[in-house]
Amino acid sequence: MAMDSTQFQDWTLQIKYVQERDAGLYECQVSSHPPTSIFIDLRVVEARADILGPSEKYLKSGSMLRLSCVLRQSTEPPVYVFWYHNNRMINYDRDRGVNVTSPVLSSTAVGSGATTGEGAEEGGEGATAAVGSEEPSEEEHASTLVIASAQKAHSGNYSCVPNNAQPASTYVHILNGECRGFD
Repeated sequence: MAMDSTQFQDWTLQIKYVQERDAGLYECQVSSHPPTSIFIDLRVVEARADILGPSEKYLKSGSMLRLSCVLRQSTEPPVYVFWYHNNRMINYDRDRGVNVTSPVLSSTAVGSGATTGEGAEEGGEGATAAVGSEEPSEEEHASTLVIASAQKAHSGNYSCVPNNAQPASTYVHILNGECRGFD
């Protein structure tokens, strides 16, 4: 904690590296006659990731899988966002059909798996509507994972893990054969 007085009339309380345990009622008391107090109720909210759409997603084999991850209650964009499939990082698995797009990271993203969005939504023949294809709003920091032609091996748990927020997960089921209601 740091206290600062400029001009001896304005006082500032600064808490660096705020944690949930810092939440509560704070009192600023001035030793004057009569004494003066100001109370501040500090609420601490933690940034968290959210994968848009339902917590479980169902797709027909060969369909495009598109997962959009947004940050909620974040004061700044992440330095990086890692995507995991069944606890294995997949950001750079382009040879397996994985394409990760993080527009806010375009100046820092390096490697064959990071792009700035062009061509990320090509579904190819036989692709159906993408599951979880809700678009994040412009003010949300986001990352998108696209698999143009999802296969049974792409089934499993997907996690979006930004460096500055709690992670989010969703489970994807890739189904073979006819799937009524998924077209």
